[in-house]
Amino acid sequence: MVYRAIGLMGDDLENGVVLTFVEFQEQAGQWVYEILQNENIAYTDAWREQLKNAGNLPAVAYHLLHTDYGHYIAGLLNQFIDRHNLHYKVSLIAFPGYKLFNQGKSVQLGDAAAVAAITQLPVIGDFYSLDAALGGSRVTSKILTQKLSLREKDAGISSTILFAFMAVLRWRQEYNVFASESGASKNSIGGALWTGQEA
Repeated sequence: MVYRAIGLMGDDLENGVVLTFVEFQEQAGQWVYEILQNENIAYTDAWREQLKNAGNLPAVAYHLLHTDYGHYIAGLLNQFIDRHNLHYKVSLIAFPGYKLFNQGKSVQLGDAAAVAAITQLPVIGDFYSLDAALGGSRVTSKILTQKLSLREKDAGISSTILFAFMAVLRWRQEYNVFASESGASKNSIGGALWTGQEA
């Protein structure tokens, strides 16, 4: 079976949002992948400023920004899909959100439901909440990197590829977060799914 997913990352304010459209296939128990499109989109000055200060917002303002950022990302995704003629080719979107740190803890900014509603595509986000609920505290991806045989030449965009792969595994209801790496009480199938379409 072939799966095509867009993985994205936007944690680096200077790099902006990295979008990678990847095709995955399992062949005789081994996963292979091919990068079909990749693009960096710079944040506007206004978005860079909002994200820089997001960790200090009061609760209501934070939640409004959470939704607005989801809408913003959905707009970038739709433009990426239009630009590269990917309509009807994308199966899933992997949206980990924008990582904010406050007092040593991290949260993910960005409403995956808003992304699904606007793109009308299945979106998987919130990858590590279940793992955290099971006591996990370290986020690494060595097992996924090995399972996918991630190529060294793709190191610069490895996060987008790995999140897209995590989304595919979540879609297949297979483990994508591992207790041996995170310290959780058991392996988990991480990620919340938003379908973006009516049933």
